[in-house]
Amino acid sequence: MGELERIAEKLKNSGCKYALNASESNSRGAVSPSHNQNYAIAEKLKASLLKEYRGKDLLEETNFEVIDNRYGETFHLKEFTEKTFQTPDTAISDILSDLKLVYGIGKVREEELKNDGYETILDLLDHQKWGEGALEVNEAFQGDSPAKGYNLLRRWKNLSHPSFIRLSGLYDRKDFAIVDIETLGLSNQPIFLLGLAQPTDSGVEVHQFLASNPGREMATIVQFVKKLENLEVILTYNGKNFDLPYIERRLAYYGQRKKFSHPHLDLYLFTRKFLSDRTRNCQLGTIESSILGIERKVDIPSALVPEFYNTYRKNGNPGPLIPILAHNRQDLLSLADLYRVIIEEALNGNP
Repeated sequence: MGELERIAEKLKNSGCKYALNASESNSRGAVSPSHNQNYAIAEKLKASLLKEYRGKDLLEETNFEVIDNRYGETFHLKEFTEKTFQTPDTAISDILSDLKLVYGIGKVREEELKNDGYETILDLLDHQKWGEGALEVNEAFQGDSPAKGYNLLRRWKNLSHPSFIRLSGLYDRKDFAIVDIETLGLSNQPIFLLGLAQPTDSGVEVHQFLASNPGREMATIVQFVKKLENLEVILTYNGKNFDLPYIERRLAYYGQRKKFSHPHLDLYLFTRKFLSDRTRNCQLGTIESSILGIERKVDIPSALVPEFYNTYRKNGNPGPLIPILAHNRQDLLSLADLYRVIIEEALNGNP
């Protein structure tokens, strides 16, 4: 986003260090501001932005558009960035080489069958004992959507198994939705920002849906869900436990019962399994600096995001929103980079 990059560069050149401790700035856990040295830095950032944007309007200073739906008004920002999004080069035969996907076949039996010449599930289709199970598996992966294959994998594999990364290669890159949300707390407080990055053939399109006040939360979530429902597979970081259940709970608060059925790759699970020996912890900020080589120019701790948002609401000054939008945007783009690293780690030597 041009405006965010302009502010980041200006603050960087001013000599002030506003890029806070990475492990603090991207944690889902609460941080006590009175005991956190980053709080003072964040306060300087907020004061600088309030001064920079005094008397200015959010819609005039950014490219947000106003959208009205049946639940009210929400803001939507779309930005394209030239960023490569890599998916695995997967053939269905790569997945069907795992005979253990057939009910009743374990590691020992698979070895016996392969010694007898049954290299893939396709070879088992005419097998007297295993043919029926092999047919079920084959149909799951040969259908119109890899979602059936995903559901079959979930029967036998934990969600950090390399098979899920391999399966994701069957999707077109434009089918992916990278998701990250910002909330006013960790326990059923309103969501005020929902980010969704969709890869394209030439880069990544970042969508941000903003509730300018909590009364517009439902309109904002509904607009986000409308976009998400057109996509097929979700990437998150700890989204299995946080982002998606949180959205579902907020919808339920407004009387809408919804469960997201998309195939879901939670990169936090894969990071713990394949990258934890290369970093001191698995917080996204730490992963960015230690593995992805990303250093944020401007950032705030997640624990202080509600305070920045509430300052915007109180004053009508868009300045404190700028680092929140940048924070959310960078989370989305970092997950695209992390996905690439996990593909290399999970599929290298993990047939």
